[in-house]
Amino acid sequence: MIEEHDFSGLKCPLPVLKAKRVLKNLEKGQKVTFISDDPASPIDFSHFCEHEGYNISIKTTELGKHYFTLFRKL
Repeated sequence: MIEEHDFSGLKCPLPVLKAKRVLKNLEKGQKVTFISDDPASPIDFSHFCEHEGYNISIKTTELGKHYFTLFRKL
């Protein structure tokens, strides 16, 4: 089962700040999905991981007004 965290209603930078707490505790191979409705959040998540040096694969799916961003620690 993939853990989910719903950050709907939060605007930049809050989704990334809350995601940071979750991502630092991921173990290799673990997956987590962040749900957001801020259009900037998929880009923010990607930039955050690049800047912080996280070795994570990211896939974002848009469904209606929500973005489902799946992270998997490599």
